[in-house]
Amino acid sequence: MLRIMSFPFRLIIIAGISVLMSSCAVTTRSTEGTTETFHNTSDASTEFTSSTSPRDEEKDKEAKNLEARAFASANLDRLKEDMARGSGEHLTAFAHLLGIKETNRAEFYALAKEKYPVLFGSEPTTSDVMLARLDTELNHHPEWRN
Repeated sequence: MLRIMSFPFRLIIIAGISVLMSSCAVTTRSTEGTTETFHNTSDASTEFTSSTSPRDEEKDKEAKNLEARAFASANLDRLKEDMARGSGEHLTAFAHLLGIKETNRAEFYALAKEKYPVLFGSEPTTSDVMLARLDTELNHHPEWRN
């Protein structure tokens, strides 16, 4: 059966078995079994959850910010149209990248439509300028963001 499986699939199976085996405890007495198993399991859990530290959350936030900047830059004309309307798929995707909660999306869309003249002004506006202006507006509504 192993000959039929691809190498990556075998590697995943072996890695999975190794992870399972590394969290098992070898016991000699029945009373220490649950304690040692608990410690090994909780140690493995701690190692896993420590990878989602506040520093990682900051990195995730920074990555999302970069994604939002790239999206705004690549789709500025369509975002401009959607913001003028207060709806549209580009505005929806942009709201997601900005971390706007689902429950506040309608308010965000209304804000984008209402503040359109502020966000884009009368002169040609770059995506960075629009993002800075939008960030100023969103600072009045911190509860909207994840």
